[in-house]
Amino acid sequence: MSDTDKIVESEKRVEEKTEELIYKFHAHYQSYIEQHPEDKDRKDEIFQAWAIQKIAGLQLSILELVEKFNNHIKTH
Repeated sequence: MSDTDKIVESEKRVEEKTEELIYKFHAHYQSYIEQHPEDKDRKDEIFQAWAIQKIAGLQLSILELVEKFNNHIKTH
């Protein structure tokens, strides 16, 4: 696979993930509004809280991977 093909493939994967996250947020927002209809005008705040949770999950995943990698290096 050429470098150009790799870039195109990476861009495609990013776009697919972006679409997936947009869909997931809209589903989260709809579910939240069903439970809290009085908050329907707080979409930005709801998005910010949702995004922070996603970022925190990503950070935890990375920390776990680093820990596993470091433990693997120590034992080999």
